[in-house]
Amino acid sequence: MCNRSLVSCCFVLSVLGGWGTARADLALRDRLAPFLAQHCVECHSGEASEAGLDLETASFEIVDADVRRRWVYLYDRVAAGEMPPQSVEPPDGQAKAKFLRELGQALTRVDLGQREVVLRRLNRREYQHTVRDLFGIHVDVQDLLLDDSAPQGFDTIGSELSVSAEQMVAYLAAADLVLDQVFGPPAAPRRVDRTVNFKDLRSRDTADRVLPDGVVLFSGAKHLPLYGLSVSGPATYRLRIQARAVQTDRPVVMQVDGGVTGRIPGHVAGFFEVPPDKLVTIELTDRAIEGSDTFSFGLVGGFPWWSVNGDEYQGAGLFLGDIQIEGPLEEWPPPSRAKLLGQIDPAHGSLDDIRTILARLAPRVFRRPAGPAELESYEALARQALDQGATFEQALRRALKGLLCAPEFLYLAERVAEPGQETLGPETDSAVAATTGGEVARYLDDYSLASRLSYFLWSSAPDEELLALAERGELHRPDRLRAQVERLLSDPKSQRFVESFLDQWLRLKDIDFTVPDQNLYPEYNQLLRQSMLDETRAFFRELLDRDLAVRNLIDSDFVTINRPLAEFYGIPGVEGLEMRPVKLPDDSLRGGMLAQASVLKVSADGTRTSPVLRGAWILKYFYGTPSPPPPPTVSAVEPDIRGATTIREQLALHREHESCNRCHRNIDPPGFALESFDVIGAQRDWYRTRGSGKQVLVPRHPQAPKHYVQYRQGPDVDPSGTTADGQPFADLREYKQLLLRDETALPRALARLLLTYATGRHLGFSDRPDVERIVNELKTNDYGLRSLIHAVVQSETFRGP
Repeated sequence: MCNRSLVSCCFVLSVLGGWGTARADLALRDRLAPFLAQHCVECHSGEASEAGLDLETASFEIVDADVRRRWVYLYDRVAAGEMPPQSVEPPDGQAKAKFLRELGQALTRVDLGQREVVLRRLNRREYQHTVRDLFGIHVDVQDLLLDDSAPQGFDTIGSELSVSAEQMVAYLAAADLVLDQVFGPPAAPRRVDRTVNFKDLRSRDTADRVLPDGVVLFSGAKHLPLYGLSVSGPATYRLRIQARAVQTDRPVVMQVDGGVTGRIPGHVAGFFEVPPDKLVTIELTDRAIEGSDTFSFGLVGGFPWWSVNGDEYQGAGLFLGDIQIEGPLEEWPPPSRAKLLGQIDPAHGSLDDIRTILARLAPRVFRRPAGPAELESYEALARQALDQGATFEQALRRALKGLLCAPEFLYLAERVAEPGQETLGPETDSAVAATTGGEVARYLDDYSLASRLSYFLWSSAPDEELLALAERGELHRPDRLRAQVERLLSDPKSQRFVESFLDQWLRLKDIDFTVPDQNLYPEYNQLLRQSMLDETRAFFRELLDRDLAVRNLIDSDFVTINRPLAEFYGIPGVEGLEMRPVKLPDDSLRGGMLAQASVLKVSADGTRTSPVLRGAWILKYFYGTPSPPPPPTVSAVEPDIRGATTIREQLALHREHESCNRCHRNIDPPGFALESFDVIGAQRDWYRTRGSGKQVLVPRHPQAPKHYVQYRQGPDVDPSGTTADGQPFADLREYKQLLLRDETALPRALARLLLTYATGRHLGFSDRPDVERIVNELKTNDYGLRSLIHAVVQSETFRGP
């Protein structure tokens, strides 16, 4: 070691000696100081230290989360070969391995020591699915319960799911609503079965053309409401609509909205293709939520403005004739009532009968056995009600309301199995012990494991089969777990996992956060929006069902689309509204999720795209690796961007400053590659502008003449760039191939995301070896998505608290 290194080492040791508190890991300081002195201090010391990491003032108290985060950052940079830089003497392999081993073991021990079993509350989505499955009812409590959406992660994270007094009041109201649905109304609701013609409705004046047997809509900007024909909720109704496409040789699409109250729009009840020159009957069912609701009907993609001369217009239209409304369709008394009461007659019911119902229901509600002593407090609620003169049904409701507000129901209490009760097998247990410094692995008991598995893949409570396996103490066996994962994924309820995970991982729930400027993007409508969401979900489902490789999420030779998306993407030969796999041309930019319209929509605002926003979005959400924030000791550097006329020129000036370049060299490449797509995901060669530029002539409809749109042709798009390691790319096609060079990057990222979603906690440093075991195991199955789900469930992290 040179004299400079010796002096640096002594200096580091002297400084680090002053850092100590009762919690400081002095032994770790002594073990790491020589490596830091020789390879790190030269760059990371003083006010101008690289990345704001000053090793002269840093702390070794890694029990502190912020301090530990800094050391994890340093660990990752050294492991990746980014530290020390080429200008500094590189460490030999043995010294580097020793440094990483010493620091890694310390970080792992502290992370394990601070891990706690989290009493995780059901989020409102899980609450709703749980009560629906428990009682066999259709109830909507989303508006009653507070929003659990996490701005930066999943809504399953236990540390984010606290309960306030306001929330507890909401749970009381939700329990009443649930029990209203379980018991049903005291009398059969009034049924509606009425047929009218659209031309006889008060809203006929909204139509563009009135005929003797119906009306015609040409405008895509207006909807025809059924004023004077309302329904009452909560209840389900069936509609039968006579319709046909006119003045076209292709089908048109009808949009039906439900829950319309006055001028207040409701929800989309469905989209339906209507063929030309033949009157067809479109049938759908929809649920009225409350009050007095009605429906409205519109033509998707018709004349883009409200005003149209219906007598002269020659474009495609939607004819509407008779409409029949029938409902409520629910049985009365509801089956949920009979399921709850069994053979008990409420007119002669007793406290013993309530005790019987509680004993039968409580194990499903609590997701584990519940003995008589535990149910005594709920029986006491019923006893008190009976003593006060309540009816049997009122007393039973009070006891059930107590069950639905009990901590045992609202929280997923994760209990640890007794030592030696279960293991993952000697090979895995040995690997766990080796990476945790000999720590004995802890695992959930079978009932807790049943809940974790069920809420992972069904967003609901474990069913009878899962609870039966838990009761026999067999669920933790790898073969049983694998069989149950297959069963749960094959059930329609697994679509809840697909939608919930994608909505949060890819932020699809933010699809309406921005509304595209209709002057710039007039083709955007509700059908296209829904098709965007359906494509991503169907694509993920296709990979999951066929166990296709995770790399398809980056690039694939097929898309899952319908006719509206096929027209939007410029892919011929696709008909119908159903999603289906379609082979892509070899030169297509599409394929994978990065080029799906839903992802491109949520990663942009409603007016323009930004390589910085999209690039940061890809790192943060798609890979789950957000760029680190600037160090608190370093002020932001604002480079001089005067004279730069494009975002590319501005970013080039940013990257000339090292404090900016450290992040932008990773953020900018994916953002530039995605510049080939506008804010709604349409492929483009030039930007749309509202100022100067060439006028643009487009068809307003396949059956109508062309017209000038309000936007103009702006500058050309340049989707080229260079990756952080110096690899150039011309467009998204080439960029995706560069991403695929590391076949483990996305499986690793997805494993971490799935484990976070499933376990309800943020992963720590100690979880890394388990993630690597998952990734290594996947290689034998070509990194299949379904195989990844199996590997996650079999992992020590999923099985542990």
